[in-house]
Amino acid sequence: MDGTPVPPAAAATLRPWETVAGIEAWLAVHVARSAQIPAEDVDVTHPFSHYALDSVATVELTADLEDWLALSLPPTLLWDYPTIASLARHLHGQKAGAP
Repeated sequence: MDGTPVPPAAAATLRPWETVAGIEAWLAVHVARSAQIPAEDVDVTHPFSHYALDSVATVELTADLEDWLALSLPPTLLWDYPTIASLARHLHGQKAGAP
């Protein structure tokens, strides 16, 4: 998957981590849970710091991402990609290139 639009019929067969939007949605739910706000209130273009996630929350989020995506991720991931949108694009590229 290269980030290009997917026809609706094909999108129905994709797993959430196979699209940038699916990764963004997963991240929004998990950020909302950590920030104790509704997922609808999470803006994927705001930096993670906007949601006042502490270091424990960012480490837990990275660990959960590792499990969900079956990828090894650096502990600095949320600092390297400071918004949900930028992180989702990066992770999508990582997952697409994974064996």
